[in-house]
Amino acid sequence: MGAGFSPGVGFSPHFTKKITLFKLEHTNMKFVEMADGLIIHTKNEGFVITDDDLDYDKIDVNKEIKNLFSIGNTTNYKVKIQFTTKTNEKYIISFDPQIITIPPNYGCEFSLFLTPLCNSNMESSFVINYVIFANDAKTCIHQMDFKYTTKISTRLDPDSLIEEKQLGEGSFGVVYKGKFGGNTVAIKKMKNATNSKDQMAEFEKEVSMLDKFRCDYIVHFYGAVFFPNKICMVTEFAEFGSVCDMLKNKDAKDVDMKLRIKMCFDAAKRLSYLHKNGILHRDIKPDNVLLFSLNPNDVVNGKLTDFGSSRNINMMMTNMTFTKGIGTPKYMAPEVLNKEKYKMPCDIYSLAISFFEIIGWAEPFPKKRFEHPWEIADFVGKGNHLTYNENFCIETQEMINSMWDIKPKKRILCDEIVKRLETIFSKFQ
Repeated sequence: MGAGFSPGVGFSPHFTKKITLFKLEHTNMKFVEMADGLIIHTKNEGFVITDDDLDYDKIDVNKEIKNLFSIGNTTNYKVKIQFTTKTNEKYIISFDPQIITIPPNYGCEFSLFLTPLCNSNMESSFVINYVIFANDAKTCIHQMDFKYTTKISTRLDPDSLIEEKQLGEGSFGVVYKGKFGGNTVAIKKMKNATNSKDQMAEFEKEVSMLDKFRCDYIVHFYGAVFFPNKICMVTEFAEFGSVCDMLKNKDAKDVDMKLRIKMCFDAAKRLSYLHKNGILHRDIKPDNVLLFSLNPNDVVNGKLTDFGSSRNINMMMTNMTFTKGIGTPKYMAPEVLNKEKYKMPCDIYSLAISFFEIIGWAEPFPKKRFEHPWEIADFVGKGNHLTYNENFCIETQEMINSMWDIKPKKRILCDEIVKRLETIFSKFQ
């Protein structure tokens, strides 16, 4: 047996109920010579694997398909057949039956079960091991090549990604600038994403949600890699970094108020979109708003990113309680910091603190005054609010006041925030 091959990867979950043996003289199948008196019939010349139910050749990713083929024995001896396959992380393959003895002048129908695990134009092979029970019986092998093409999905082939430059690193993982399909992308490689089945299931839920929501204000999601030690998400690349980067690297005099209001306007629109679709973000902050334009007259300047802590509120909001380690303390609503149940108003509070930082172009909780995180929690937990600087007009102050009320039910909805910002922004036109 050749190196790199193993008997029927993982062994098939398909248990043979009835083996289909038939006399070769009773079939009109067109067989071709395989080796040593063995003949084979396949659906497609060249063993191209396709979906039997469709008229085209591309197959679905992460969905098992079955292809039938037959092997005939034209010798005067019994022949034992067994399949071995290459170990490959990009697909799962198995056979039914996996091992069988075919009488002389008989054929057997086999099922090949294949599940592609990522986008690919795959060319691979499996081995047919056979023993002809003649006087000099010995094990022989015959390699069968096969190929398939998948439909485009968000389950990406890691070999299709090119990492060019590390952009940053955090507790979640490392972000790289790279290439995918000719596009410049951000590749977020996840740390400890598959320590357990539950973590992997959670990762798959997040990817499914990202794939479902498509909007001009949401960072475009290309897909993800699910292979162990290669777990990552791939999104469009933001040329101008995040709003947080701009806050750190540019002085207030270099960012006019029109652009600041536009960034807030985009943030409100994107959050409104999420809330209308039943999604609670839980980590709204300037770091999670990526900039694609610095011209406030463009349709979109900022887009939402980082759904790593988002959850489907329809499933989880009823008994949701604070999870340690999720989110950023200075943007957290009082009910979150107090480990109480929280709903969509917690995002509104986080948005208010973000607006305070963007419009005021100042640190909301400076370390000179708030040296420890618990001091922030104590401050907001008592219903205290930050002091506005000279950058705020009456309208922006009134809006933020209605967003960060200590009582969640008193905070305005995202649609109302969008309306107010639309009015404020129109004054700059």
